[in-house]
Amino acid sequence: MPQILVVYYSLNGNTRQVAEAIAAAHDAALELIQDTVNRDTGLGRPRSAVEGLLGLRSSITPPKHDPAEYDLVVVGTPVWAARLSSPVRAYLSQQRAALKRVAFFCTQGGIGGKWALQSMAKISGQRPVARLIISARHLNTPVAGEKVAQFVSEIGMD
Repeated sequence: MPQILVVYYSLNGNTRQVAEAIAAAHDAALELIQDTVNRDTGLGRPRSAVEGLLGLRSSITPPKHDPAEYDLVVVGTPVWAARLSSPVRAYLSQQRAALKRVAFFCTQGGIGGKWALQSMAKISGQRPVARLIISARHLNTPVAGEKVAQFVSEIGMD
């Protein structure tokens, strides 16, 4: 059985919800990317949008799990201003050499999921074995469940 790590960043809980569903489908380790910036302030969300638009990296704490010890690392991000979130950009940049195989997913309130996933592939230097985009309006609906099940099947976690 392959060793799988699900790594994600979540600001409002949507990406966490999907990450937990993916990890629950198999005995996968789960890790939250810890941002050192407090984004739960009046300026936190606008700052997040600017960082996304400019392609900046956030300061994150070192991960608890070494991705090199896993056969597959599933990475999840929210979409900020139609772009990849800065904490996930930082994680992928820092862990690029340790990643053997990857799969990517994102949650979005509007648009940009496709661009976020493309950025993840470019930064990691890898073609993902599977991709998933979940819109916030589909969370907690059968649509999200079906999409997650399909994604889990594509990465061989079923």
